[in-house]
Amino acid sequence: MGRIGSFIAKLTGTTGHPDAAAIPFRMSAGTIISPDTCMEVSAFHRGLIYLSSQIAKLPFNLKDINNGMVDDDLLTLLQFAPNPEMSAFSFRLLSIQSAIIYGNHYAEIERDYRGKPTGIYPIDQGSCEPVRDTSGKLWYRISANASASGQEIILPPSKILHTRNFHTKDGIISQGVVAYAAETLGTSRGADKFANSLFTNGGLPSGVVTVPGALSDEAFTRLKESWDKNHSGRKTGGTAILEEGAEFKPVSISPDVLQFLESRKFSVLEIARFLGIPPQKLFDGESATYNNIEHANLEVTTDTLDAWACNLESEVNMKMVRNNPHTKAFKSELDLRAVYRGDMETKAKYYTSRMQNASITPNQIRQMEGDAPYEGGDEYYIAANNFSPVSRLDEIIDSQIAGKKPEGPNTSKSDEDLTEAVTSYLKKKKN
Repeated sequence: MGRIGSFIAKLTGTTGHPDAAAIPFRMSAGTIISPDTCMEVSAFHRGLIYLSSQIAKLPFNLKDINNGMVDDDLLTLLQFAPNPEMSAFSFRLLSIQSAIIYGNHYAEIERDYRGKPTGIYPIDQGSCEPVRDTSGKLWYRISANASASGQEIILPPSKILHTRNFHTKDGIISQGVVAYAAETLGTSRGADKFANSLFTNGGLPSGVVTVPGALSDEAFTRLKESWDKNHSGRKTGGTAILEEGAEFKPVSISPDVLQFLESRKFSVLEIARFLGIPPQKLFDGESATYNNIEHANLEVTTDTLDAWACNLESEVNMKMVRNNPHTKAFKSELDLRAVYRGDMETKAKYYTSRMQNASITPNQIRQMEGDAPYEGGDEYYIAANNFSPVSRLDEIIDSQIAGKKPEGPNTSKSDEDLTEAVTSYLKKKKN
Protein backbone atom coordinates (compact mmCIF):
# COMPACT_ATOMS: atom_id res chain seq x y z
CA MET A 1 0.00 0.00 0.00
CA GLY A 2 1.19 3.49 -0.77
CA ARG A 3 1.00 6.50 1.48
CA ILE A 4 -1.08 9.50 0.67
CA GLY A 5 1.10 12.58 0.34
CA SER A 6 1.95 13.86 3.80
CA PHE A 7 1.82 17.60 4.32
CA ILE A 8 3.90 17.24 7.49
CA ALA A 9 6.60 15.43 5.53
CA LYS A 10 6.81 18.25 2.99
CA LEU A 11 7.30 20.82 5.72
CA THR A 12 9.83 18.89 7.79
CA GLY A 13 11.62 16.89 5.12
CA THR A 14 10.77 13.61 6.87
CA THR A 15 9.81 10.34 5.25
CA GLY A 16 6.12 10.85 5.84
CA HIS A 17 5.73 8.48 8.77
CA PRO A 18 2.77 9.50 10.94
CA ASP A 19 5.14 10.14 13.85
CA ALA A 20 6.30 13.14 11.85
CA ALA A 21 3.23 14.94 13.14
CA ALA A 22 5.00 15.26 16.46
CA ILE A 23 8.10 16.92 14.98
CA PRO A 24 8.24 20.59 16.03
CA PHE A 25 8.10 23.42 13.53
CA ARG A 26 10.81 26.09 13.75
CA MET A 27 10.49 29.71 12.87
CA SER A 28 13.33 31.44 11.12
CA ALA A 29 14.43 33.18 14.32
CA GLY A 30 14.85 29.83 16.03
CA THR A 31 11.80 29.85 18.30
CA ILE A 32 10.45 26.31 18.47
CA ILE A 33 6.75 25.90 17.78
CA SER A 34 5.25 22.46 18.28
CA PRO A 35 1.80 21.13 19.23
CA ASP A 36 2.88 21.49 22.86
CA THR A 37 4.70 24.84 22.83
CA CYS A 38 1.93 26.54 20.84
CA MET A 39 -0.27 26.16 23.92
CA GLU A 40 2.07 28.57 25.72
CA VAL A 41 0.68 31.35 23.51
CA SER A 42 -2.29 32.58 25.52
CA ALA A 43 -4.37 33.77 22.55
CA PHE A 44 -4.01 30.45 20.73
CA HIS A 45 -4.71 28.51 23.93
CA ARG A 46 -7.89 30.49 24.56
CA GLY A 47 -9.06 30.21 20.94
CA LEU A 48 -8.51 26.45 20.85
CA ILE A 49 -10.35 25.90 24.13
CA TYR A 50 -13.17 28.22 23.06
CA LEU A 51 -13.85 26.53 19.72
CA SER A 52 -13.57 22.97 21.00
CA SER A 53 -15.67 23.57 24.13
CA GLN A 54 -18.42 25.40 22.22
CA ILE A 55 -18.78 22.42 19.87
CA ALA A 56 -18.38 19.85 22.66
CA LYS A 57 -21.30 21.25 24.66
CA LEU A 58 -23.83 21.05 21.83
CA PRO A 59 -26.55 18.37 22.11
CA PHE A 60 -26.15 15.69 19.42
CA ASN A 61 -29.61 14.70 18.15
CA LEU A 62 -30.86 12.01 15.78
CA LYS A 63 -33.78 12.92 13.51
CA ASP A 64 -36.04 11.04 11.12
CA ILE A 65 -36.90 12.12 7.59
CA ASN A 66 -39.69 14.36 8.96
CA ASN A 67 -37.26 16.09 11.32
CA GLY A 68 -38.69 14.33 14.36
CA MET A 69 -36.49 13.21 17.24
CA VAL A 70 -35.31 9.59 17.23
CA ASP A 71 -34.38 7.71 20.40
CA ASP A 72 -31.78 5.05 19.58
CA ASP A 73 -28.75 3.32 21.10
CA LEU A 74 -26.59 5.31 18.69
CA LEU A 75 -27.76 8.46 20.49
CA THR A 76 -26.06 7.18 23.65
CA LEU A 77 -22.69 7.08 21.85
CA LEU A 78 -23.10 10.53 20.31
CA GLN A 79 -24.73 12.38 23.18
CA PHE A 80 -23.51 10.73 26.39
CA ALA A 81 -20.51 8.36 26.16
CA PRO A 82 -18.80 7.05 23.00
CA ASN A 83 -16.89 4.51 25.09
CA PRO A 84 -16.68 3.48 28.77
CA GLU A 85 -13.68 5.75 29.39
CA MET A 86 -14.83 9.06 27.93
CA SER A 87 -17.83 11.35 27.99
CA ALA A 88 -19.16 12.74 24.73
CA PHE A 89 -17.96 16.18 25.82
CA SER A 90 -14.37 14.97 26.35
CA PHE A 91 -14.38 13.03 23.09
CA ARG A 92 -15.50 16.05 21.06
CA LEU A 93 -12.96 18.26 22.81
CA LEU A 94 -10.21 15.88 21.71
CA SER A 95 -11.57 15.61 18.16
CA ILE A 96 -11.76 19.36 17.52
CA GLN A 97 -8.47 20.19 19.22
CA SER A 98 -6.57 17.49 17.29
CA ALA A 99 -8.16 18.60 14.03
CA ILE A 100 -7.15 22.23 14.63
CA ILE A 101 -3.60 21.49 15.79
CA TYR A 102 -2.65 18.51 13.60
CA GLY A 103 -5.28 18.76 10.89
CA ASN A 104 -6.88 15.37 11.55
CA HIS A 105 -8.36 13.23 14.30
CA TYR A 106 -9.02 9.51 13.95
CA ALA A 107 -11.31 7.25 15.98
CA GLU A 108 -12.22 3.60 15.47
CA ILE A 109 -15.92 2.72 15.23
CA GLU A 110 -16.48 -0.55 17.07
CA ARG A 111 -19.39 -2.64 15.76
CA ASP A 112 -21.12 -5.83 16.88
CA TYR A 113 -21.72 -8.92 14.73
CA ARG A 114 -24.73 -7.19 13.14
CA GLY A 115 -22.70 -4.14 12.15
CA LYS A 116 -24.35 -1.91 14.76
CA PRO A 117 -21.99 0.71 16.31
CA THR A 118 -21.26 -0.10 19.95
CA GLY A 119 -18.36 2.26 20.68
CA ILE A 120 -16.08 4.99 19.34
CA TYR A 121 -12.44 4.87 20.47
CA PRO A 122 -9.87 7.61 19.69
CA ILE A 123 -6.65 6.57 17.99
CA ASP A 124 -3.30 8.12 18.86
CA GLN A 125 -2.55 10.93 16.40
CA GLY A 126 0.80 9.49 15.32
CA SER A 127 -0.46 5.93 14.90
CA CYS A 128 -3.03 6.25 12.10
CA GLU A 129 -2.29 6.92 8.46
CA PRO A 130 -4.55 6.97 5.37
CA VAL A 131 -3.12 4.74 2.61
CA ARG A 132 -4.20 3.42 -0.78
CA ASP A 133 -3.78 -0.09 -2.15
CA THR A 134 -2.64 -0.91 -5.66
CA SER A 135 -6.16 -0.43 -6.99
CA GLY A 136 -6.37 3.04 -5.45
CA LYS A 137 -8.84 2.09 -2.72
CA LEU A 138 -8.56 4.05 0.52
CA TRP A 139 -7.69 2.33 3.82
CA TYR A 140 -6.50 3.43 7.24
CA ARG A 141 -3.35 1.85 8.60
CA ILE A 142 -2.88 1.78 12.39
CA SER A 143 0.76 1.25 13.31
CA ALA A 144 2.08 -1.45 15.63
CA ASN A 145 2.42 0.70 18.74
CA ALA A 146 -1.35 1.23 18.80
CA SER A 147 -2.37 -2.43 18.69
CA ALA A 148 -2.20 -5.05 21.40
CA SER A 149 -0.84 -7.66 18.98
CA GLY A 150 2.08 -5.45 18.02
CA GLN A 151 1.15 -5.66 14.33
CA GLU A 152 -0.25 -3.15 11.87
CA ILE A 153 -4.00 -3.06 11.48
CA ILE A 154 -5.71 -2.10 8.23
CA LEU A 155 -9.27 -0.76 8.54
CA PRO A 156 -11.74 0.42 5.88
CA PRO A 157 -13.01 4.03 5.99
CA SER A 158 -16.39 2.83 7.29
CA LYS A 159 -14.70 1.91 10.60
CA ILE A 160 -12.82 5.20 11.06
CA LEU A 161 -14.48 8.40 12.23
CA HIS A 162 -12.19 10.97 10.62
CA THR A 163 -12.54 14.58 11.81
CA ARG A 164 -10.75 16.98 9.47
CA ASN A 165 -9.68 20.59 9.60
CA PHE A 166 -10.99 22.83 6.82
CA HIS A 167 -7.76 23.21 4.84
CA THR A 168 -7.19 20.14 2.69
CA LYS A 169 -5.47 19.58 -0.63
CA ASP A 170 -6.94 16.19 -1.50
CA GLY A 171 -10.11 15.92 0.58
CA ILE A 172 -8.60 13.11 2.68
CA ILE A 173 -5.77 14.60 4.73
CA SER A 174 -6.20 18.07 6.19
CA GLN A 175 -3.53 20.48 7.38
CA GLY A 176 -3.36 21.86 10.90
CA VAL A 177 -3.24 25.48 11.96
CA VAL A 178 0.07 25.12 13.84
CA ALA A 179 1.98 24.46 10.62
CA TYR A 180 0.70 27.56 8.87
CA ALA A 181 0.65 29.83 11.90
CA ALA A 182 4.18 28.90 13.03
CA GLU A 183 5.59 32.34 12.28
CA THR A 184 2.78 34.16 14.09
CA LEU A 185 2.87 31.79 17.05
CA GLY A 186 6.66 31.97 17.15
CA THR A 187 6.62 35.76 17.17
CA SER A 188 4.14 35.82 20.02
CA ARG A 189 6.04 33.21 22.01
CA GLY A 190 9.33 35.02 21.41
CA ALA A 191 7.80 38.28 22.65
CA ASP A 192 6.65 36.50 25.81
CA LYS A 193 10.16 35.20 26.43
CA PHE A 194 11.71 38.60 25.83
CA ALA A 195 9.20 40.26 28.17
CA ASN A 196 9.98 37.70 30.85
CA SER A 197 13.73 38.25 30.53
CA LEU A 198 13.37 42.02 30.50
CA PHE A 199 11.08 42.33 33.49
CA THR A 200 12.95 39.71 35.47
CA ASN A 201 15.70 42.30 35.44
CA GLY A 202 13.34 45.00 36.66
CA GLY A 203 12.82 46.38 33.20
CA LEU A 204 16.40 47.64 33.17
CA PRO A 205 19.10 46.64 30.68
CA SER A 206 22.58 45.54 31.51
CA GLY A 207 25.43 47.98 32.01
CA VAL A 208 29.19 48.28 31.67
CA VAL A 209 31.71 48.46 34.50
CA THR A 210 34.81 50.41 33.50
CA VAL A 211 38.14 50.70 35.31
CA PRO A 212 40.96 53.17 34.68
CA GLY A 213 43.48 50.45 34.01
CA ALA A 214 43.72 46.78 33.17
CA LEU A 215 42.39 44.10 35.52
CA SER A 216 44.04 40.84 36.28
CA ASP A 217 42.07 37.69 35.54
CA GLU A 218 41.49 37.18 39.25
CA ALA A 219 40.25 40.75 39.78
CA PHE A 220 38.02 40.56 36.70
CA THR A 221 36.41 37.32 37.87
CA ARG A 222 35.90 38.61 41.41
CA LEU A 223 34.35 41.89 40.23
CA LYS A 224 31.98 40.20 37.78
CA GLU A 225 30.81 37.54 40.23
CA SER A 226 30.30 40.12 42.95
CA TRP A 227 28.25 42.38 40.68
CA ASP A 228 26.07 39.57 39.33
CA LYS A 229 25.50 38.21 42.81
CA ASN A 230 24.37 41.50 44.32
CA HIS A 231 22.76 43.41 41.45
CA SER A 232 21.49 41.08 38.70
CA GLY A 233 18.00 39.68 38.21
CA ARG A 234 15.48 40.81 40.84
CA LYS A 235 18.13 42.44 43.03
CA THR A 236 18.03 45.74 41.21
CA GLY A 237 17.84 48.97 43.15
CA GLY A 238 20.54 48.20 45.73
CA THR A 239 23.63 50.26 46.53
CA ALA A 240 26.72 49.36 44.52
CA ILE A 241 30.17 49.79 46.06
CA LEU A 242 33.01 49.72 43.54
CA GLU A 243 36.73 49.74 44.27
CA GLU A 244 39.92 50.83 42.54
CA GLY A 245 38.22 53.61 40.55
CA ALA A 246 35.70 51.29 38.84
CA GLU A 247 32.63 53.00 37.41
CA PHE A 248 29.29 51.55 36.31
CA LYS A 249 27.69 52.97 33.18
CA PRO A 250 24.19 51.60 32.45
CA VAL A 251 23.22 51.01 28.84
CA SER A 252 20.30 53.35 28.29
CA ILE A 253 17.13 52.18 26.57
CA SER A 254 14.43 54.29 25.01
CA PRO A 255 10.99 54.05 26.66
CA ASP A 256 9.59 53.42 23.18
CA VAL A 257 11.46 50.12 23.07
CA LEU A 258 9.64 48.93 26.18
CA GLN A 259 6.41 49.55 24.28
CA PHE A 260 7.12 46.45 22.20
CA LEU A 261 4.27 44.96 24.22
CA GLU A 262 1.94 46.91 21.96
CA SER A 263 3.14 44.79 19.05
CA ARG A 264 1.88 41.68 20.82
CA LYS A 265 -1.68 42.87 20.29
CA PHE A 266 -1.19 42.34 16.57
CA SER A 267 -0.41 38.67 17.22
CA VAL A 268 -3.79 38.30 18.91
CA LEU A 269 -5.52 39.57 15.76
CA GLU A 270 -3.48 37.23 13.57
CA ILE A 271 -4.30 34.20 15.72
CA ALA A 272 -7.99 35.19 15.68
CA ARG A 273 -7.85 35.18 11.88
CA PHE A 274 -6.22 31.75 11.75
CA LEU A 275 -8.89 30.29 14.05
CA GLY A 276 -11.79 32.16 12.48
CA ILE A 277 -13.12 33.80 15.62
CA PRO A 278 -13.61 37.46 16.65
CA PRO A 279 -10.76 38.94 18.75
CA GLN A 280 -13.24 39.57 21.56
CA LYS A 281 -13.38 35.81 22.13
CA LEU A 282 -9.64 35.88 22.84
CA PHE A 283 -10.28 38.49 25.54
CA ASP A 284 -8.91 41.31 23.42
CA GLY A 285 -10.40 44.19 25.40
CA GLU A 286 -9.74 46.86 22.79
CA SER A 287 -11.82 45.03 20.18
CA ALA A 288 -14.81 44.56 22.47
CA THR A 289 -17.48 47.24 22.74
CA TYR A 290 -21.00 47.14 24.09
CA ASN A 291 -22.43 47.44 20.58
CA ASN A 292 -20.45 44.66 18.92
CA ILE A 293 -20.56 41.89 21.54
CA GLU A 294 -23.94 40.58 20.39
CA HIS A 295 -22.85 40.79 16.75
CA ALA A 296 -19.65 38.90 17.59
CA ASN A 297 -21.66 36.10 19.19
CA LEU A 298 -23.83 35.83 16.09
CA GLU A 299 -20.81 36.03 13.79
CA VAL A 300 -18.83 33.26 15.42
CA THR A 301 -21.91 31.02 15.51
CA THR A 302 -22.89 31.42 11.86
CA ASP A 303 -19.39 31.63 10.38
CA THR A 304 -17.33 29.20 12.46
CA LEU A 305 -19.28 27.04 14.91
CA ASP A 306 -21.91 26.12 12.33
CA ALA A 307 -19.17 25.01 9.92
CA TRP A 308 -17.57 22.78 12.58
CA ALA A 309 -21.01 21.37 13.43
CA CYS A 310 -21.65 20.51 9.76
CA ASN A 311 -18.18 18.99 9.60
CA LEU A 312 -18.93 16.55 12.44
CA GLU A 313 -22.51 15.88 11.30
CA SER A 314 -21.50 14.91 7.77
CA GLU A 315 -18.90 12.40 9.00
CA VAL A 316 -21.32 10.84 11.52
CA ASN A 317 -24.10 10.71 8.92
CA MET A 318 -21.88 8.99 6.37
CA LYS A 319 -20.19 6.49 8.70
CA MET A 320 -22.79 5.78 11.42
CA VAL A 321 -26.30 6.90 10.40
CA ARG A 322 -27.09 6.56 6.71
CA ASN A 323 -25.53 3.10 6.31
CA ASN A 324 -26.92 1.82 9.61
CA PRO A 325 -29.94 -0.49 9.07
CA HIS A 326 -30.53 -0.75 12.82
CA THR A 327 -31.80 2.79 13.39
CA LYS A 328 -34.72 4.79 12.03
CA ALA A 329 -32.65 7.96 12.06
CA PHE A 330 -32.22 9.84 8.81
CA LYS A 331 -29.57 12.29 9.98
CA SER A 332 -27.64 13.57 13.01
CA GLU A 333 -27.74 17.19 14.10
CA LEU A 334 -25.80 19.31 16.58
CA ASP A 335 -28.18 21.78 18.19
CA LEU A 336 -26.52 25.21 17.93
CA ARG A 337 -29.14 26.75 20.20
CA ALA A 338 -27.06 25.50 23.11
CA VAL A 339 -24.47 28.17 22.25
CA TYR A 340 -26.85 30.67 23.82
CA ARG A 341 -27.53 28.51 26.86
CA GLY A 342 -26.39 31.22 29.27
CA ASP A 343 -27.87 34.13 27.30
CA MET A 344 -31.36 34.35 28.78
CA GLU A 345 -32.40 37.50 26.93
CA THR A 346 -31.54 36.10 23.50
CA LYS A 347 -33.32 32.83 24.25
CA ALA A 348 -36.42 34.65 25.53
CA LYS A 349 -36.65 36.67 22.29
CA TYR A 350 -36.20 33.52 20.22
CA TYR A 351 -38.90 31.55 22.06
CA THR A 352 -41.33 34.49 22.04
CA SER A 353 -40.90 35.03 18.31
CA ARG A 354 -41.55 31.39 17.53
CA MET A 355 -44.43 30.99 19.96
CA GLN A 356 -46.37 34.01 18.69
CA ASN A 357 -46.21 32.55 15.17
CA ALA A 358 -47.49 29.14 16.27
CA SER A 359 -44.26 27.33 15.33
CA ILE A 360 -43.52 25.97 18.80
CA THR A 361 -45.53 24.88 21.84
CA PRO A 362 -44.90 25.67 25.52
CA ASN A 363 -44.01 22.03 26.18
CA GLN A 364 -41.45 22.06 23.38
CA ILE A 365 -39.87 25.13 24.97
CA ARG A 366 -39.87 23.43 28.36
CA GLN A 367 -38.27 20.35 26.85
CA MET A 368 -35.45 22.41 25.34
CA GLU A 369 -34.95 24.10 28.70
CA GLY A 370 -34.83 20.80 30.55
CA ASP A 371 -38.20 21.24 32.29
CA ALA A 372 -40.99 18.68 32.56
CA PRO A 373 -44.06 19.17 30.31
CA TYR A 374 -47.46 20.13 31.74
CA GLU A 375 -50.96 19.11 30.77
CA GLY A 376 -52.34 21.31 28.03
CA GLY A 377 -48.90 22.59 27.05
CA ASP A 378 -48.96 20.98 23.61
CA GLU A 379 -51.31 23.63 22.21
CA TYR A 380 -50.02 26.08 19.58
CA TYR A 381 -50.61 29.79 20.16
CA ILE A 382 -50.67 32.88 18.00
CA ALA A 383 -50.41 36.51 19.11
CA ALA A 384 -53.76 38.31 18.80
CA ASN A 385 -53.70 41.02 21.51
CA ASN A 386 -52.71 38.20 23.89
CA PHE A 387 -51.62 34.66 23.09
CA SER A 388 -54.58 32.64 21.84
CA PRO A 389 -54.84 28.91 21.03
CA VAL A 390 -54.72 28.22 17.29
CA SER A 391 -57.68 25.83 17.64
CA ARG A 392 -59.91 28.77 18.73
CA LEU A 393 -58.54 31.31 16.25
CA ASP A 394 -61.60 31.25 13.93
CA GLU A 395 -63.91 31.65 16.92
CA ILE A 396 -61.94 34.66 18.20
CA ILE A 397 -61.86 36.35 14.78
CA ASP A 398 -65.60 35.81 14.22
CA SER A 399 -66.32 37.28 17.65
CA GLN A 400 -64.24 40.35 16.87
CA ILE A 401 -65.98 40.88 13.53
CA ALA A 402 -69.41 40.48 15.12
CA GLY A 403 -68.56 43.06 17.77
CA LYS A 404 -67.66 45.69 15.15
CA LYS A 405 -70.61 45.08 12.77
CA PRO A 406 -72.99 48.14 12.55
CA GLU A 407 -76.67 47.61 13.47
CA GLY A 408 -78.08 49.45 10.42
CA PRO A 409 -77.37 52.09 7.78
CA ASN A 410 -76.71 55.64 8.92
CA THR A 411 -77.20 54.82 12.60
CA SER A 412 -73.81 56.10 13.64
CA LYS A 413 -73.73 59.63 15.02
CA SER A 414 -70.58 60.32 13.08
CA ASP A 415 -72.20 59.17 9.85
CA GLU A 416 -75.18 61.52 10.45
CA ASP A 417 -72.86 64.44 11.10
CA LEU A 418 -70.88 63.69 7.95
CA THR A 419 -74.03 63.47 5.84
CA GLU A 420 -75.37 66.76 7.20
CA ALA A 421 -72.06 68.55 6.58
CA VAL A 422 -71.82 67.32 2.98
CA THR A 423 -75.43 68.32 2.25
CA SER A 424 -74.90 71.80 3.70
CA TYR A 425 -71.72 72.26 1.65
CA LEU A 426 -73.43 71.26 -1.58
CA LYS A 427 -76.34 73.64 -0.94
CA LYS A 428 -73.98 76.56 -0.34
CA LYS A 429 -71.98 75.75 -3.46
CA LYS A 430 -75.19 75.63 -5.54
CA ASN A 431 -76.35 79.06 -4.35
